[in-house]
Amino acid sequence: MRSRLLPLVSAVAVVFSSFAASAQVAAALRGHALDPAGAAVAGVQIELTEVATSVHQRTITSAGGDFAFANLNPGKYRLVATATGFKVLEHTGITVVVGQTVGVDLTLAIGSARETVTVTADAPLLQVETSNIQTNIPGSTVVAMPLNSRNFIQLATLVPGVELPPGTVLPRINGGRPRTNEYLFDGISALQPEPGQVAFFPIVDDIAEFTIEANNVPAEFGRFNGGVVNVATRSGSNTVHGSLYEFFRNEDLNARNYFATATARKPEYRRNLYGATLGAPVLHDKLFAFAGYQGVKALIGRTVISTIPTLNERAGIFTGVSHIYNPATTTVVSGVNVRQEFAN
Repeated sequence: MRSRLLPLVSAVAVVFSSFAASAQVAAALRGHALDPAGAAVAGVQIELTEVATSVHQRTITSAGGDFAFANLNPGKYRLVATATGFKVLEHTGITVVVGQTVGVDLTLAIGSARETVTVTADAPLLQVETSNIQTNIPGSTVVAMPLNSRNFIQLATLVPGVELPPGTVLPRINGGRPRTNEYLFDGISALQPEPGQVAFFPIVDDIAEFTIEANNVPAEFGRFNGGVVNVATRSGSNTVHGSLYEFFRNEDLNARNYFATATARKPEYRRNLYGATLGAPVLHDKLFAFAGYQGVKALIGRTVISTIPTLNERAGIFTGVSHIYNPATTTVVSGVNVRQEFAN
């Protein structure tokens, strides 16, 4: 039984990891390999390594010295360029952002391959490779900002040209209707065609970062008239990382109702929002896992004032309570309605 299950589990793991890799539409990196005179260098071996996972991929520069990497997870990367007759060039501190294309030009120094030139300066975050206008909200901002109901969409108002109408959960981007935006979670559309609602919102602590595409959106995005909300969720790495949180509300922290008396008891309000996240390696440098959970427990009371019949009124006795008039006797005297009161 054991020998039969192992190939099946391995196959499922391979399929799952392949799906995650192909579905992650997050970032891209491209650049040029140049010699000291500024001429293009062809045939340079470029190796790109993700710092958090040590997962790497390779490519070779074209005849024009160009190279490109697509479908990258957002985060820190390291580039190593190797070519015959040139020193090895190592470029660290490269940060890629979801939905952006980062440009990195490599200038190779003439020398032996036994020598290494290390560039530690961060690559510029100003996007010059594409013409689209976008704003990135990093994960540190997502978890640090106070959010009522813990919905990351509220942070969309940090982007120029984006407004969140009161009482709504979908923003207006550049004046477009809230239901005409596209929502991508790890490259998968979460927008329901009718009536234009989002299927679900990911847990705030599961979000690595998100980007809002506002103008000159590239052709690979579609199904929208306003803008694109592009979300990248967190993933595991070679180190174990996690979090545990709870947000608590109690009626003792609430203000008293303006119309309530000074001795009236505040309505009961107990709301606990709690959760946890955990990321860890399954196979070092190869397979990683990340999971998150969030739950809500609420007990909310409210004050309702209403008038109900007394025991006498239920028995048909209205004496001393109010005046009951016969509507059939209504007459108008000097513009005033006059009616006769029922006896007893």
